[in-house]
Amino acid sequence: MSDYSEIVIIGSGFGGAVMAARLGAHVKARFGDSVRVEVVEKGGDHTAAFDPTAKGPPLNAQGNRFRHTYDLRYLAGLTDVFTDIDGAFRAGVPSFNVLAGKGIGGGSNVYAGVSLRAPAEIFAEQQDGRPLWPKRYSRAALAPHYDSVAKTLHVNRLRWTDKDVPHWQLCTKRDLVFAEGCRRVGITALPVPLASENDANEGWWTQGQRFSGRQNLSQNYLAQAKAAGVRFSANVEVQRIEPFEKGYLVRGVDSRGGAQKPFERACKIVIVAAGAIASTGLLLRSRPHFQGARELDAPLARGAAEGILGKRVSGNGDYGVSGRIADAHAEAVESHKGKPIASFCPSLWKQHKVLILPFHADPLYLALGQISTLLRADRPQAAGRASARAALGADGRQERHWGAAYKARLSRFSERVLSMGCLAVDENEGEITLGPSGAPQVRWRETSVRTERRWNAALDAMRRIYEALGGEMYLDGYRKDGTVNTSHPLGGARMAEDGRYGVVGDDGQAFGNRNLFVVDGSVIPSALGVNPSMTIAAVAESIAARLITGDGTESLEARLAA
Repeated sequence: MSDYSEIVIIGSGFGGAVMAARLGAHVKARFGDSVRVEVVEKGGDHTAAFDPTAKGPPLNAQGNRFRHTYDLRYLAGLTDVFTDIDGAFRAGVPSFNVLAGKGIGGGSNVYAGVSLRAPAEIFAEQQDGRPLWPKRYSRAALAPHYDSVAKTLHVNRLRWTDKDVPHWQLCTKRDLVFAEGCRRVGITALPVPLASENDANEGWWTQGQRFSGRQNLSQNYLAQAKAAGVRFSANVEVQRIEPFEKGYLVRGVDSRGGAQKPFERACKIVIVAAGAIASTGLLLRSRPHFQGARELDAPLARGAAEGILGKRVSGNGDYGVSGRIADAHAEAVESHKGKPIASFCPSLWKQHKVLILPFHADPLYLALGQISTLLRADRPQAAGRASARAALGADGRQERHWGAAYKARLSRFSERVLSMGCLAVDENEGEITLGPSGAPQVRWRETSVRTERRWNAALDAMRRIYEALGGEMYLDGYRKDGTVNTSHPLGGARMAEDGRYGVVGDDGQAFGNRNLFVVDGSVIPSALGVNPSMTIAAVAESIAARLITGDGTESLEARLAA
């Protein structure tokens, strides 16, 4: 028989960390050490505090393994990039790129800490006249869970200027420039609520934060889980789940110590929480082992041509651009300093369901992801997929990412370049499939008219902000190549009222598969239009609370006793 843990949680991001903390504490109080809860994480233990068997680089002065560097070998240990290798929109370029965090703490290692709650109208979103969210979910129903998350993550709303608050609670100069641009075009900018307290404010949030002020999950939920006796296995990639008579077998590869060896765990309850893309990919790989009434994709079991698993994936309306402000503008952007995101503009939400946010993006990040170029567009007001090209230079040739003009732009990057992006309610146009090696692959074949309209409204507003500041907006990756980029993927194994429309129910349990749960961004059934970490964690808090008490579902104690 395989090694045994009663509860196995796959992943340690905003869904898995909440489940580990809440279930771990309940199990410890009710069963002591007789019930084992284990978190299995594909990435490493960057904190060096959770899995003593996980090898890694030497510790830094702060006692963890985070580094302030853009070295691609280091960044590859913090993030996964999922992409479209087939060029579903245009041959030779990806239609969809997704950036996801990995390691103990999941996406919280590389997120910006923005902690916005989803607007009430999000929970009324519909598809084909049918509500996307199960009726148990609403902004009001999630309010106490949002409050719990905000308290646990030490969320503080930032300020513009205030002599009575510490420096870490203030917006950056970048945000003051953005706010002035918003004022000039007649819209409003506000500071964001941020998961941060007593932060060093040194500006390396999205490369793994060495210091303690910025709240990654290792400092709160995962610390609570560890204190409750939850065990952690880092550098273990789960490749499939198989049902058996007493529960589930979790199988994969254990890379701890440098050598790869088979990993196998038998468990009674398994919670899939590896993130929207990785969790959906894991379920797709596991699907052949779930037959008949236990089919993971109910429509397939009824003979439908296509199932639900891997479909209707949202990029949360992510769309990024860069541009310059006038050389004569009084304030320098100082794009490299401070928090990566500290303000936002809500003025377009009511009409277009779009938020605009200024953010820090270094040249390497822009170049690798092609979120935006530092090139001028031949048609500045063009909107839509593959609608523009790089403008012609003085030599009559199309501008490129080299040469004297480009070098001049780079030399003024931190002073004059301002990056902005939007979050919007897209129409879940993405798709997740398995590539030839069994790894998840993403696609964005076409953009709906409604999503395009929202992006165009945001693009127009951002262009006007740049021009109001005496500058111009550069050519972005969507207008140039048609590539959709996101770091906020949602869906793929979405929740629904019943198995005709989703993979899991409102309690996170897979339809037809008792004790198999999915609790992360993959179950979120619609775009949120805001940074999703708070909502993913609040949904996980709701699922954990119901599971512990048995509210509308079988209680945890009954499941463990059976």
